Amino acid sequence: MITIEATSKEMKKNSKIVGSATGGFVFKGGYDKVNWKLLRFISNIGYSFMPKEKGVSYKKIELNGIKGIMVTPDNIKDENLIMYIHGGGLVAGSASATKAYCSMIANRAGRRVVTIDYRLAPENVFPAAVDDCETAFLALHEMYPDSKICVTGESGGGYLTFALTVRTIRKNEYVPDCLLPQSPLCDLTGNLDRSYYEIRDNTVKPEGLGPLMDMFAPGVDRKNPELSCAYFDKLDSFPPVMMSCDANETLRADAEMMYEKLKEKGVDCELIMLVNTFHACSTLGNGSPETIQLMEENIRFMERCFSQPDGTR
Repeated sequence: MITIEATSKEMKKNSKIVGSATGGFVFKGGYDKVNWKLLRFISNIGYSFMPKEKGVSYKKIELNGIKGIMVTPDNIKDENLIMYIHGGGLVAGSASATKAYCSMIANRAGRRVVTIDYRLAPENVFPAAVDDCETAFLALHEMYPDSKICVTGESGGGYLTFALTVRTIRKNEYVPDCLLPQSPLCDLTGNLDRSYYEIRDNTVKPEGLGPLMDMFAPGVDRKNPELSCAYFDKLDSFPPVMMSCDANETLRADAEMMYEKLKEKGVDCELIMLVNTFHACSTLGNGSPETIQLMEENIRFMERCFSQPDGTR
């Protein structure tokens, strides 16, 4: 396990901003009264102020009907790719909102980053989002059949990173070459023990997870491995994984549990524990020394995975 303890003024400033902006949005029902269009607009505002990197270009693409944006750095190393799945609690977020962060990843990694849109709840329930990620991923593989693909995403996108992998293994499809989920949700059964550490989370509250899943996947067995990847019976088929989480966020228990399960199955897996940050802080990118270090650790891991011969893990 790698520990990154935040001490920078940039991280402290952003932690305060996130705390003030979110206030801990908790789903408690009354979904028919939520103005989803307005909520999504507001959630994207913060990302619009993030500076985009120089030396990259943007191109709108469609992947078998799934919209996305390809971010290409001028300093491209090779044809290997990174697919990014945005967060937003499965009810918000967009590919467009991730352009700045993806430009940072693209520049540092020297690789194309494709960030995708997927259908959002509550209008579109499970498995719509997983279907869209699968469609986009396989289309990307068809476009670049000789390239390796790393899949990454934060929060809800971290969950979908795992769900996509479960789906492709179950269906004997092309499987991502490595995964970089940030603050992923891994167990939606409500049985995961989160009492062994202090939760200080302004974004995700434990009591909000159940109602959120009732909205996202009504009537679906919570042990379905495409909802709760921890219950997948073929975890030993997973590609290499590097996860990150904050030491006091609600989803720390998910990341640690998944880390232990994957290690037990012999999967190449690493966990980065961030201290004094916040849920899904990875999207700060170049905005703090700690998230720069996180990006560099992720890219180091990805480079190692990409350098392995085909057919090996």
